[in-house]
Amino acid sequence: MKQTNKKLFLAISGISITLVFVIGILMLAQPADSRKQSILQSSADPTRGDDGTNLQVDAEQLVADYRVWAQYPPNSRPLLESHQDVIDYKKIQTASQRMPVKVGVEFKDSGYSCLLDPKTHSVFQDEYMHIYLFCSRHGSREREPLRIQEVRLVGVSGDRKILPPPPTIKDDGTSGDQVAGDSIYTIEFRPRKEDWADMNLTVNFQIVSDGTLFTHSLATHFFSSPQTPARFTGQLSDKEQDGSLVVTVELTVLTAGNYTIEANLMHGTDPIGYARKDAKLAVGKQTVELLYYGKILRDREFEGPYEVLGLRGSLSTDVIQPEDLARSPAEVERFLANIRSDRPNRMLIPYFDKTYKTAPYRLEQFSDREYNSPEKEQRIADLTSLQR
Repeated sequence: MKQTNKKLFLAISGISITLVFVIGILMLAQPADSRKQSILQSSADPTRGDDGTNLQVDAEQLVADYRVWAQYPPNSRPLLESHQDVIDYKKIQTASQRMPVKVGVEFKDSGYSCLLDPKTHSVFQDEYMHIYLFCSRHGSREREPLRIQEVRLVGVSGDRKILPPPPTIKDDGTSGDQVAGDSIYTIEFRPRKEDWADMNLTVNFQIVSDGTLFTHSLATHFFSSPQTPARFTGQLSDKEQDGSLVVTVELTVLTAGNYTIEANLMHGTDPIGYARKDAKLAVGKQTVELLYYGKILRDREFEGPYEVLGLRGSLSTDVIQPEDLARSPAEVERFLANIRSDRPNRMLIPYFDKTYKTAPYRLEQFSDREYNSPEKEQRIADLTSLQR
């Protein structure tokens, strides 16, 4: 039975379709403002570790952190300018790297910096992925010509390895390359239907002006989701409900299952909130309601109209779904013993890139009360007991 419980715990961890920003013990060393922003952003209880257990830190601090986090519902969070991973949700955050060269048995700085930069973190059905490679001397903005030696792309789909056709790499103004001869090299990949995987790209190259002719290597990754489970129709509506803003989103669902729908709420260029809804959807026209909790709007102090941006979503394709665990212990035991990880755990809905503008609202239409629930009260009671 102990082994069964362990498998059940691992399974429950694996089916999570929520957006989780992990907040660890190192947060305790952060400045107060930075720490508070991290807590407010998180969809996950900051007092629990990755395995769901209480963090082994000061009990009084746990209670304080939880009270800050639980002012708002888990699926409706404040959005601050520092939360760039949510605001710029399409982008993989990359940085230029200093490139070493090997001289004898030692490595030294080559004097060049290079960047391998995916345009987005995911590619969808009927789309191309573009990844840009360029190098410069330290302190210079001029790009250096490169000699490309190898472009290698490998996909990982569960336990399976996928070898898609090699992508192209150009600097001639074709195949997605914007300017011929500017020494910004464009790698282009268009996925086949079977190329549903986490993709790992490696490029080996030489910098022509580097007299050592050392072969450099850079790697990056992106997600290939070339099968569309649903599409946003573009039909949205909004209303005030129980002191909060509710935005209703319509989808055409092609594959039934457990979905997560997300979107950001903005006021011009000022971020306000982030909402997420987990819903089991059937095939056909379906609607999902995104809640922007009233206290978030009151705290940010912007009156409407607001803009809904970054409408996005995914279908959970994890080999373990919640309903798989709603069986007898013996059935769950047999199920877990026979599962095989043969696919990624999600399938993405193509982004809805248009902006939806809400009706005008006055701040006093929204409630400034803190979020409360039986689960919140029980959690505070549990954490408070740790102090004793």
